[in-house]
Amino acid sequence: MISSGDLKTFNLVDILQVISYEEKDCILTIENKDIGTYGVYFHKGNPVYVRKVKRNFLLYLDLDFNTVLKRDKASKEDLFKNISTLLPLILGLKEGRFSITSGFIKYTEDIPTYIESIKLIILLSRNLTLEEVNRKITDLHLIYEKTPDFEEKLKSVNLNDKEKEILNLINGVNKVSDIIVKLHFERVLESEKLNSAAQNKEFIEKLYQETELDVKRALYGFLAAGLVRKHKPAKKPENVLDRILLYLEKKSVKDSLKEI
Repeated sequence: MISSGDLKTFNLVDILQVISYEEKDCILTIENKDIGTYGVYFHKGNPVYVRKVKRNFLLYLDLDFNTVLKRDKASKEDLFKNISTLLPLILGLKEGRFSITSGFIKYTEDIPTYIESIKLIILLSRNLTLEEVNRKITDLHLIYEKTPDFEEKLKSVNLNDKEKEILNLINGVNKVSDIIVKLHFERVLESEKLNSAAQNKEFIEKLYQETELDVKRALYGFLAAGLVRKHKPAKKPENVLDRILLYLEKKSVKDSLKEI
């Protein structure tokens, strides 16, 4: 588990994945030379409050979230405005230091959640660079499948049309390269430049690169949000007799063998 590092190495999608998956009560501290030091308070894995401080140690003076609000002269009714105003300043950061301090702050159960981390993960994945996605999506021959609870998680996110199309192609059979090629040819055939595309190699190559980046971004976000996982093929029985029985089970002689 990552607890501190550099945003050049661990982007906000990675960080939110850790916090969301473990449903952490924590403070995420971000230090950036341009905008200063911010603390993002997470309750059950979702951001609920943002503070700007002069020094990061000021975030750890209070153990109770209600005390934090009193110190800032804020109320729970102000949380929506706070998140809406300050969180976007942090979401676009690509540089800076971060740290995650877990279990430090105590919350009451009536803290409202206005935006879930899983939704932020999908939104942020759309702006990942090719260098960033290539850290995780390295093998185009890998096969992915949807997680057992993906439908439930899907209720918390708003996928765009491209992402929906890519998610539909993730079925435990298609390799990453298959998905890229299928989408690429669909886009070529639908393009208004199709008549000239046959002579325009540069156009086709650019379209392929765009499609590859779209697929990798979507996969990165889906993995971080827990919508998909690497496909795990069914394990073959190691026992020779089990292999024979499994083979016979698939054959048409199955019923006649039972009679014998």
